[in-house]
Amino acid sequence: MIDSLKRSFRKIYNEEPEYYIDTGGRLEICGNHTDHNHGLCLVANCDLRIRAVVKPYNNKVSITSKGYAPFEFDINDLIERKNDTKTCLLAKGILYKAKELGYKISGFKAYVTSEIPDGSGVSSSAAVESLFGYIVSYLFNEGKISPFEIAKIGQFSENNYFHKPSGLLDQIGTSFDSSNYIDFSNINDPIIETLPFNLPLDIFLIKSEGDHSNLTPLYARIPKSMNKVASLLDNKQYLRECENVEDKINKIDNLMVSNYEKNCAKHFFFENLNVTECKKAIQNNDLDGFLNCVRASQESSKTRLENTYVATEYIGSPQFIIDKVNEFIKSEDGAIRIHGGGFKGTVIAFIKKDKSEDFIKYLNSEFKGSWYKVNISSRAVNFEVIK
Repeated sequence: MIDSLKRSFRKIYNEEPEYYIDTGGRLEICGNHTDHNHGLCLVANCDLRIRAVVKPYNNKVSITSKGYAPFEFDINDLIERKNDTKTCLLAKGILYKAKELGYKISGFKAYVTSEIPDGSGVSSSAAVESLFGYIVSYLFNEGKISPFEIAKIGQFSENNYFHKPSGLLDQIGTSFDSSNYIDFSNINDPIIETLPFNLPLDIFLIKSEGDHSNLTPLYARIPKSMNKVASLLDNKQYLRECENVEDKINKIDNLMVSNYEKNCAKHFFFENLNVTECKKAIQNNDLDGFLNCVRASQESSKTRLENTYVATEYIGSPQFIIDKVNEFIKSEDGAIRIHGGGFKGTVIAFIKKDKSEDFIKYLNSEFKGSWYKVNISSRAVNFEVIK
């Protein structure tokens, strides 16, 4: 892999790269649509990687990504330009924020490749942000920028240069090792606990039909509903601030809001409990307990959030895939749930290792070309000097 990257770098720049680096995508294990209301989540780093070879380059950044047009900019001119590509914008945002925080920045040349397939749902943008953040850390700051600071810098870049609203969930998933329990009670300084993931499971992502381009109103409806209930329930902005309300589920039922809004709020509280149980299962290597949590998360997303398919578009949807897979694996072989924002996109399946071979045959017969076997990475970033 490194030799191939080196050859491409040499062909483009007519010189040798000095460093190799890679970062991984993000897997959402449990905690569907809880982060925006300051809830609990479980995410993990993924072995679908963004890989690069790099070399310092005075005051300019020059990046060539396989399959995309190259770009170059001066680090003293980090203003967003009309024709900047997505990757260029993210790189500028990373450098701008790192400098603002007092870190050293300089230029670099990079040749970048991605193993993350389009539509795989593992947040390639966050993985790219972490890649650039760690390049700045290792090349110019002795590797001393913390994973949380890398995540915050990435979030800034996505929010302010790519203009996509994003919490920290994806960026934590791509900048921290292994799997991580996150408590977003303080959204600016969440509690993050890294959990070694040793359950004997194989993990699969299965991609549904369609894209997310027309789904913004459906995504926005979920936090809007939760925020509305928080205001009426306890005069708060977020549901997490209402967690000490006595008998809150019954009180939600008596609010003058739609059943959908009530169910969204109930999902938040039940899913937080579910994340807590899922964390315990990972810590105790409790396989059946973990799979039960995955099933409970899926059931709540389906019945309360209603984000497992778009109304009138069941065939080919995530819920369609989940229903078909559940017919095959039954309850004893594994568990499957919506992955990420939902409605379209991907689902994630956790399959017992002794059932994995049969499951792969099933996927090839039913979803050929639309599934990926993935692993949780023990390391979020790999960096080495090229000799």
